[in-house]
This record gives sequence, C-alpha cells and structure tokens, in this order.
Amino acid sequence: MIPIETYSFFEIFDVDSLQELMDSLSASLQVGISIRSPQGERFTADSDYCRFCPDIIKRSPLGRARCEESIVTLCRGKDTVPRICRCQPSGLVNAGISILVDGIHMFSIMVGQIRLAGEELSEEEYRDMARSLQIDEDAYLEGIRHTPLKTRKEFENILSTLSLLAKQLSYLGHQNLYLKSLIDALESQELVHQKQRDILETLAERDSMTGLYNRRKFEETVAEYASQKGRQICMISADANFLKLTNDIFGHEPGDLLIKTMAKIIHDLAKSDWLVARCGGDEFRIILPDTSLETALDYCRRVARNCRKDKSLNLPLAIAMGAAEWISDTETLDDCFARADAKMYQNKTVLKHELRVQDYIMERLYDRQVLDKRVVESTARMTLEFAVYLGFARDRAEDMAMAAHYQDIGMAKLPESFVIRGQLRTEEETLQIHMHATHSYTMARLFDELYKIADIIHCSHENWNGESYPNGLKGEQIPIEARIIHVVSDYVSLTMPTVIGGYYTKEAAKQRISESAGIAYDPKLAARFLEFLEKKNY
Repeated sequence: MIPIETYSFFEIFDVDSLQELMDSLSASLQVGISIRSPQGERFTADSDYCRFCPDIIKRSPLGRARCEESIVTLCRGKDTVPRICRCQPSGLVNAGISILVDGIHMFSIMVGQIRLAGEELSEEEYRDMARSLQIDEDAYLEGIRHTPLKTRKEFENILSTLSLLAKQLSYLGHQNLYLKSLIDALESQELVHQKQRDILETLAERDSMTGLYNRRKFEETVAEYASQKGRQICMISADANFLKLTNDIFGHEPGDLLIKTMAKIIHDLAKSDWLVARCGGDEFRIILPDTSLETALDYCRRVARNCRKDKSLNLPLAIAMGAAEWISDTETLDDCFARADAKMYQNKTVLKHELRVQDYIMERLYDRQVLDKRVVESTARMTLEFAVYLGFARDRAEDMAMAAHYQDIGMAKLPESFVIRGQLRTEEETLQIHMHATHSYTMARLFDELYKIADIIHCSHENWNGESYPNGLKGEQIPIEARIIHVVSDYVSLTMPTVIGGYYTKEAAKQRISESAGIAYDPKLAARFLEFLEKKNY
C-alpha cells in the first residue's frame, strides 16, 4: 500500500459528505463543530450552532485572533482522548478530538460554543473579557446568555459520541487509503464508500436532546410500513403546549426541560415496538404497529394524565394529541397522519381555552412562598372597593383589581434564592428583584386577558417622589390606577400576618401611610384612602 504521506486529506476523504455530516451533528448535538488540520487549517467550514462566536467574538480583530490561537493549540494534540480547554476570548468551553490514520495525525474534530452549567465565569469576568477585546459589554453578555447551556454530563456524552465518530473516520480513512492504492483493481469502491457513510449516518438518527428518534428515522419507518396494506397501524400527532411561551418568559433552558420532560412521559408510556420520534421543536410523532384505535386513544389519555400530574415546570405541562387508524384501502399512511394531525390541532385549541397559564404561575409563586395568596387576593379585593369608592366605573375598577392581583407575577423569573426573607441581598440581587416589575409587564403583554393592564402593572411600584423602580416616574407621570394599587398594596402587606414576616396594627399602618403621603404615595389619594379605611371600618 502506498504510504499515507503521499495523499492529502482531500484525496482520502469526501469533504462534501463530511461537511453535511458536521452540519447535521452540529444541529443535532447543539454544539459548534469543524474539522481542522493539525496546524489549524480548516478542512470543513465551521458548523455554528449559536451566533455568539461568529457575530460577536470574531467581529473583533483581537477576538478572532485569540479564538484561532485557542483552536490551533487544541489541533496540535495527538492524543485520541478528547482535550478540553476554555476559549481565551469567550470563556466558553472547547474540545479537540484527534483522528489518526495508520498512526498519522491527519486532522482533529473541534467542538465548541458550550457553556457548562455550574462552571460558568462570573459576569465581571465576562465583562473583563469584553473590555479586553474592545467589544460592547452588554452585547457580549447577551450573546453569552443565548449560548447553549449544558451539564458536564451532557458535554461528556457529546464528546463520547464524537469520539466514536472519530474512530469511524479513522477506520474510514484507512479504508479509503487502501482503496486509493488499489483503485484500478477494485470495482466496488462506491459500495464500500456508501457502507461507510451509512455507518456514520446512523450516529445521527436520534434526537440529541431527548434520545427519541428524529424525523429522518420516522420518515424511513413510514416508507417501510407504507407497502404493508391490511396491517393494523395507528398514527399519533403530538404537540407540546406553551413551549414558545416558556422560551419567551423563562428562556430556552426551561424550554428544553419542558421538551425533555414531555419526551420522557411519551416514551415511557409507549410500547417497545412503537416508534416515538421528535420531528421538530415541540412536535412529536408516533407510529403504533398492530395497534387498535382504542389502544392509541387510551395511550393519549394516559400521556395527558401524567402531564397534568407533573408540577415541576414553570408552566403547565400540557400536550395536544390526535390519533387516527390507517384505512389502507382508501388512503396512504401520510393521509392517516394528516387526520391525526388535524385532530391534534382541534385538541390544542380546546387546551388553550381550558388552561389559564397566568393563574398556574401565580399558584407556583404561592407554593414557593414567594407571594402570599391571602395578601394577593385581599389586595385585589380592596383595590376594587377603593376604586369604586373613588367613583370609578365598575369595569375600570375591575381592571385595577386585576392589575393588583397580577402585579408581581414577574417574580416567577427570579431565582428562588433572591426572594428568601431575612437574607442579606447583594446589590445585583436587589437590582434583579426590582426588575420583577418589568418582568411582570412583559409577561402581562403575552396574555390576552392581561394585555390591557400591562402598563398599570409596570408602574405599580413607583413612588410619588420619583425615587423608586422600575423607571423612576414621579407624581402624575404615574397612572392613577398604579397609584391606587401602590397605597392599597402597602396597607394590606403591613396589616396582614403571613409566614414570611411580622405585621403592623391597623393604626400603625395608617400612621405609616399618612407619614409617607407625598413621598411614596399621591398625597390626595393617601388622604382619600385613610378616609375610605375609616368609613369601611378596615
């Protein structure tokens, strides 16, 4: 056989196929991947899963140079064990896996764009990096936050998968080298290449997030069953509710957890010979061979029941499902799935009307003792009575009461440690807690029922003298509805005993309201409120 040094990388490997494989693996494993020479030369284009490195780091000349230095250092290693290091300019975690062909280091797989949960740098360290690279700090931090977050175990699993791929590529390189030296004598070269490609492609037939089969596997299985006329087959279309809402409110990590939790329920309740696939962001498809429609519908009910029982997530775990049995005499399997899909969308509409997500969020806040349900309900009730007392129309007073009820819903976005009573808070924690008013506003705008009161919610913590949050509004810049809620909320919080703190007598609370008139509260409203308390005997 001709020595390997005689050939270049491009003569031994099909670069176009490798590029497709890298792109597919990048999307499946949710990491950045590229293939480079031992000297750092690109053999495939970077398959970027996130935009932080190409759009922020590499737009800085210093960032681009230091990024290349980090990668070149990883490329030089010859060990077959993955080498892990932190990228100089980004602080993200990178890894390199060497591929040896006949003992010669031919190239390396570079893996990057990873944030490891529990091993992230501090915000100040990220800001130091941004300043050293002459990059806008806020844009840098925003990019970091949108970079995929993985546990070390997940990262190790990814590296394990890619190490298996490296072994296959090493074997493939050896085979191709052999074929190159005997090309005139071998007539089955294309068959050998295809077999090798098939081996590599099987590594990417499962969804990396959930472990379920992916769309490609699902479509292959449908094609396999399509010719089996007369066989009893059912199809199920399933779609997770509230994924976009979870991502919009809480971020993509909780959204990923929603998908994983749902995937586990779907998989664990399925029979071993059923094929369960994740075919998109929140889209699942299930093929049930030798199964009746009654069994398929029972499975759907069990999945829905287990989802309702799960209270571990920020939003309700709910899945819309539709099932159909194949009528092989008159339709294709694709037609059967279309019927199941139509039923799924009918069920999805029903679920959206049945579930009040904003109330689920509030109940979780009560369970976590972030808010006290009695205080919230009393504040809403007194706000309604006081607004009517002031002469507001009933419908406007009810809007104020609703705003009072949901004014602190944004606390759901804060880590639980930020709201533990009695602790000494850091400046950052205090700022984050103050941000809950803005979080409440943005969340209210996502719900049809709360959209019209979002501006009131946003201003309900502003002080009359302008020395409060979130925007430091002053005097009559603050909507009158928000001024009413502010004085009522403080009175109820002061006078109602809860598990999270002490309380004032009614007389002491009234004295505090009076003393804070013109400072925290609209002085005219404060006077009317004290008058209201006397007349209503509160």
